[in-house]
Amino acid sequence: MLRIEKPEVFGVTESSVTLAFDVRADGRPADAGANVLVDGEVRAVSEGSPATRFVRIDGLEPGQRYRLSIEVTGAAPMAPDPYFPECVETLSRPQARETASFATLNDLHFGELRFGGVLDPDGESGPDGPGSPSVRADDTEVPYWRFMNEDAIDEIDAAGVDAVFVKGDIADRGLPEQFADAAAAFARLRVPLHAFLGNHDHYGRNAGLDVDGYALLGQPRAPRSLDLGGWRLVLVETAEPGAHHGVFDDDRLQWLAGELAQTRETAQPTLVLMHHHPVPPEHADTYPNNIGIRPEHSLRLYDLIGRHPQVRGVLLGHTHRNRVRRHPASGSVPYVEVNCTKDYPGGWAHYRLFEDGSFRQEVRRTASPRALAHSALCRDFFKGFYRIFALGQLEERSFVAG
Repeated sequence: MLRIEKPEVFGVTESSVTLAFDVRADGRPADAGANVLVDGEVRAVSEGSPATRFVRIDGLEPGQRYRLSIEVTGAAPMAPDPYFPECVETLSRPQARETASFATLNDLHFGELRFGGVLDPDGESGPDGPGSPSVRADDTEVPYWRFMNEDAIDEIDAAGVDAVFVKGDIADRGLPEQFADAAAAFARLRVPLHAFLGNHDHYGRNAGLDVDGYALLGQPRAPRSLDLGGWRLVLVETAEPGAHHGVFDDDRLQWLAGELAQTRETAQPTLVLMHHHPVPPEHADTYPNNIGIRPEHSLRLYDLIGRHPQVRGVLLGHTHRNRVRRHPASGSVPYVEVNCTKDYPGGWAHYRLFEDGSFRQEVRRTASPRALAHSALCRDFFKGFYRIFALGQLEERSFVAG
């Protein structure tokens, strides 16, 4: 019997909604057509495809509630669930002129040998176990990390953004050949690239190697900043070379304080981009907080951001999940974690900057057939918990802030 499985409303904007779903029969992908309905009207047809389907519906009105459903001939009606609510509201209409857009990638892990298994205490993949299988780079003719990253880059190019920012964990083990693969993939981009390193990018030293990832990527070192569309984007590296956790030491604190003093004086809207997430002391011992920025350093970051109202958001990677958190010392500033590029849900984040100091985020799932097949394979890893952990809530993937 045909079944509609794993439906997800993945993203919304003021004029669109994207959704993903599987069609299966007897536990196997089914090559059956599907209709996607909005308020009872067929707005998209997914022709038969054995892989996970991904549909984007445009032409919607801002700030409106829409009833979504999926129909497959011969399949039971789909019931709403936490990932696919009966109704979805589009974002509000922008109140100011859009000045620029950019994309972010993070946690690309070029050269990764396998993903999955049983997590070790540091959150790294361990051996396979019951309910915890893994996928290996040599399972497919093209390694998954290569096509997941290259297909995301091609989608970004097609989206017509003004720049691309890469928020660390580019080379899985910090090896020269992994940086070379990343540089070749980034060369596909037709817009400026701005990358900085994460903890994995420094792991070459754990193998006794002296690897300069910035030089191999042709990138200036972080911290650094640049202007885009009237905004200031501030790039801060948070890695402590050789360690999994992050730091925000005195030198970084003083540099960022000086940078923010400049944009506060001119009231220039500012975004801070980092790899690691800050961690309040009361959550320091829970995963993945135990691999974030040291709590004593995090408190100083919260305080610094809170003293600068021109900072509209802090954009992060590292955790491989979608989550937005706010911390009292920083006021209403969102600290935004985005899923990784190389597995589930697999993708990138699209940002639009506006003249009134607001910005919009839409996380996008890489939608090539091979990317959807791979990300769906990873979705139920770690005894089914990975979907819950990595996907997050719709409002943490698509939102208006600032």
